[in-house]
Amino acid sequence: MKRLFRLFAAFALLTGAWACSDDKTSEVRINDGAEFLSLDYLARSGKITVNAPAPWTVILSAGSYGGDERPDWVTLSAEEGPEGYSEIDVTFAANPGPARSALLLFICNGKTSVFTLSQSAKDTGFDSPDYYFYAAFGTMPALYSGLHLLSHDKPSYFFYERPQTYDPELFPDYATVFTAANPNAGATTEEIYAMSEQMKRRILEINAEDPTAVFGLYVTDLACRAGYDWFVEQGIDSARVKVTMLSDGTGTYNNFYKFFGDPATAEQNWNDYAARVEALDWNHGGRYPETRAPQDLVSDEWIAYLSTRPNYRLMLQNASLMESSGPFMTQKLAEMKMESVQPYELLTALPEEAKKEFYRMANFDYDRFKALFDASPKGNLIILGTSHTTDESRQQQAAYVRRIMDQYGSEYDVFFKPHPADNSSSDYEERFPGLTLLPGQMPFEIFVWSLLDEVNLIGGYPSTTFLSVPLDKVGFLFATDAASLPRPLNLLFSDAPNVEWMQQS
Repeated sequence: MKRLFRLFAAFALLTGAWACSDDKTSEVRINDGAEFLSLDYLARSGKITVNAPAPWTVILSAGSYGGDERPDWVTLSAEEGPEGYSEIDVTFAANPGPARSALLLFICNGKTSVFTLSQSAKDTGFDSPDYYFYAAFGTMPALYSGLHLLSHDKPSYFFYERPQTYDPELFPDYATVFTAANPNAGATTEEIYAMSEQMKRRILEINAEDPTAVFGLYVTDLACRAGYDWFVEQGIDSARVKVTMLSDGTGTYNNFYKFFGDPATAEQNWNDYAARVEALDWNHGGRYPETRAPQDLVSDEWIAYLSTRPNYRLMLQNASLMESSGPFMTQKLAEMKMESVQPYELLTALPEEAKKEFYRMANFDYDRFKALFDASPKGNLIILGTSHTTDESRQQQAAYVRRIMDQYGSEYDVFFKPHPADNSSSDYEERFPGLTLLPGQMPFEIFVWSLLDEVNLIGGYPSTTFLSVPLDKVGFLFATDAASLPRPLNLLFSDAPNVEWMQQS
């Protein structure tokens, strides 16, 4: 990372020396102050505006400043112009090969300003980025992002909202980390906006260093518009930005149902949200779009439609749980690029050393819990608790635990995972001999994913956790039936004959 920053500092000094003048009134101003024009491989033309304090000339260079080689894939309609305002039409040849770039050296009053042209390659996929950016709001997206981070060694910029999720000092060297200043609280709105501005600045720095770079963005689906705000709105061609929207758990499915679950309004809502997205200028050829939208951290209406656009996909636990409300939405679901990926699959795919690094980042003591599970030849059973606001709720939880101990205690070692806000279970080991109390603040998702092969049975109060656990391991739920569960658990357990429903209706 430090080397990249040094390179940019050198580049800035070099281009600064070529500027027409420190006096802004005597500069050539190209494309209203932009320093580059980034277009996709399909582009055949673009336009550059010039505001000059004196007559100017422009030299087309292959990329080494002042070099003799002239690229044959770019044609300029003019190579000189008058004082004041003028325009240059730029024509591109078809690009059947890799990404390419060229420099325009604008000379006025004997001084030089540099402008970069770039055109992306045709075949770049979600695995082709040169740089990765991560913006994780919520625990599940942060875990997805951390697992992906450890699957490569590309320069990366990683933000996570909840500082308790990871130790920022234990990330790999190729990652620059942003999180809340207060380790015991989530990032404030001010910190999130400050992070966003830092990310945007770094993106432009990278683009100046490497004008054909491909960017990967892994972002919580609710904040999906970062793919536009951070990149496209700054002039980066959308074909160079591969956006993976990460499900935050049940919210992804509930939002989809909220917007598209009513057949009477689904089609109109879809068309309205599509119109909002397409009103933005996605291929503006270096011109700031007139339809630029004000930045907003949350754009949950965009998620579904964005997943139909090029270079966007939605990564979630189970795409089959996205509900269709009729033929129109069935068609749109088929158009959406969705990938069903369980986090434990990503964890299992990591090399052993990367897994250990992930556990260290997340402050998870794998060896300790593995030893707990291996302490006896019995199977392992986990009960998930909940939070409470009444004594009745606390007593109900204790009654469920008693029932599980009576029903399964002789066959399984029983572990109870309390909700982080639950203090009523602190004496469960004394009240229920044979039960082991797990830490309430432990990253439970990692606990389950890492020891999934050791977990024989799991159940308890309805939880997002069940979205990322094989259904055949769920043996009981503290609910009356599948229909009583929140969406999308109601669909997930609609055909689960092995589940025992423990709450009396």
